Amino acid sequence: MMALYTTLRAIKLYPLENAAVQKAVEDLVAVAGEIIDKEHELEFRVSGEFIFINSTRLRLDLDNYASFSYLLSLCAASGIGVIHLTRTPAARDWQVFLSLLQSPGKESPAIRLVQMRGKLEAAGVTPFELAPPAETDDDKEFREKSKEAAKRTYAQSVAVTKDVINSVRL
Repeated sequence: MMALYTTLRAIKLYPLENAAVQKAVEDLVAVAGEIIDKEHELEFRVSGEFIFINSTRLRLDLDNYASFSYLLSLCAASGIGVIHLTRTPAARDWQVFLSLLQSPGKESPAIRLVQMRGKLEAAGVTPFELAPPAETDDDKEFREKSKEAAKRTYAQSVAVTKDVINSVRL
């Protein structure tokens, strides 16, 4: 995920010919290639406020908060829920895709997704399969488990607070 974020930021800041952009794209091609070689696919999926690489949910912490929020906002604005790859895109493919992903638009996310697919096809960039976000049963189940855990934590916190207040009174 960091290779993707780094490349997006480099493309946003510098022209495509810049050495920093070229290096970031090379790194992204290498990382994506490694994952595809090992797992035969690379699926970047956004579900609510979560990011999954293949079936692994990435952990959000202070170190990656900026990259998480940037990627989530780009995907939401572009109507992208899934980026699926079964073969490693070339450097040019990544440059075209990421440039389109960051290009501003006033259209709705659903329309932007359709436009992006068309522009990728017109540019001959075929490795990327883009799909809109979809809530799966796993997402619903995870959300329900999270709510239950939050309720338990809240109830325990209230009980502990009551005990502390009673102890202070005594």
